[in-house]
Amino acid sequence: MMALLLVRLAVSAVLALLFGGGTAAASRYCDGETGICYSETTVGVAPIKWRVAIPAVEAGPFDILLQVVAPRTVGWTGIAWGGGMLYNPLSVGWANGDTSVPASRFAHAHFQPDIYDPAVHTTLKGSTANATHWTLTTVCRGCSEWVHNGGARTTLDPGATAANFAFAASPTPPLDPADPWSPFEIHTEHGLFTLDLRAAQSQDFERWIELLSP
Repeated sequence: MMALLLVRLAVSAVLALLFGGGTAAASRYCDGETGICYSETTVGVAPIKWRVAIPAVEAGPFDILLQVVAPRTVGWTGIAWGGGMLYNPLSVGWANGDTSVPASRFAHAHFQPDIYDPAVHTTLKGSTANATHWTLTTVCRGCSEWVHNGGARTTLDPGATAANFAFAASPTPPLDPADPWSPFEIHTEHGLFTLDLRAAQSQDFERWIELLSP
């Protein structure tokens, strides 16, 4: 029995190393140049870094400072603020020349997401692209609250220490990378991750947005 138990434990350990635990956990990242601190996680095959900062508030809605860092092999990637593809705001981004582009989407079915006007993304300083990587820095107004299917209103909890999100990505760029409303192909990978929104809070949020504004 003991030998069998040891074998099972060994197999479980190997599987955990190979496939991970299902969701990626977050850490804290502070930019040495700007002093801006984010809740950060790294996910995907590429891999892709997702960074979020929010104001110091007790309840939503609130603006979200989002930074995405991805290899140039990532044609587009997006975050689902409700933790799944359907019925929540999707912040999508991709490289365009030496810069990057944010786009707002909302999916009502497992099909090409619709353009989503209630979520407004503003491109900020630090949105760059080179031969190896691209970075998108954007503030979203309208990503922390939305109307779910059936009319229920959902608001992110700024005090959540393990808020659930989802991502998707594809190596194929959008049809027209210069156009934030451009259609794009279906994702080739997707997954779940958590971010610590309490750790993402800062009293300096508004100053950071001003610092990054073009």
